[in-house]
Amino acid sequence: MRMVVKYSKGKKVKYISHLELMRTIHRALRRADIPVAFSRGYNPQPKTAFAMPLPVGMTSEGEYMDIILDSHLCPEIFCQRMNDALPDGIMLLKAVEVGESLPSLMSLIDRAVYLITVHNPPKDIDIKLNRFLQQNEIVIKKDSKRGERFVNIKPMILKADILGSQETDTAMEVVLSTGSREYLNPEHMIKAFLAYAEGDDFEAYFNIHRVDMLIPGNDGCMAPLELGKGG
Repeated sequence: MRMVVKYSKGKKVKYISHLELMRTIHRALRRADIPVAFSRGYNPQPKTAFAMPLPVGMTSEGEYMDIILDSHLCPEIFCQRMNDALPDGIMLLKAVEVGESLPSLMSLIDRAVYLITVHNPPKDIDIKLNRFLQQNEIVIKKDSKRGERFVNIKPMILKADILGSQETDTAMEVVLSTGSREYLNPEHMIKAFLAYAEGDDFEAYFNIHRVDMLIPGNDGCMAPLELGKGG
């Protein structure tokens, strides 16, 4: 039996790495006595696969993983038993059974929706955001093992809107490329915008929350849980 599972990562665990998160979930599978299937070989591992990792320091209500079980288990019972075994800050929200021939989530997901809260935002942030997005190119410098390189991130910013402002905070909804072919870290996007709006010594700071990840569908985009049998 194969399931796609949606889970959240809260404030209490936002600074743990993706590797630590995987280990935590694998330990919970053992404690919850889940009949998870294991790979073969010298060092068998639970047959789980995680979608695009969430950068450290961010929270999310839209994380996903694939899991294969050795025997059938009701998705609702699976979530209940796992949540009883998981620490505060990590919670399974829903699981659905999917076909075993379905491609991996990592290969299907191509975008993610983020809620970015900007504290002490630039003046006229809505006007400056529109101007930022109207540029022919938005080039950022990225450091890698091969050295510095410059990347045009504009094609990877699929949507960016101001949702509203309250006192000293402004909320933005941003949709970015988040897949195996193209990936834009939301922190890189918001830093590029704030540097454009205020200069490199910008005083604004921000929190980033991933709302969901999406895959292409017949009529636009769909959430991975819609891949469930009968979904």
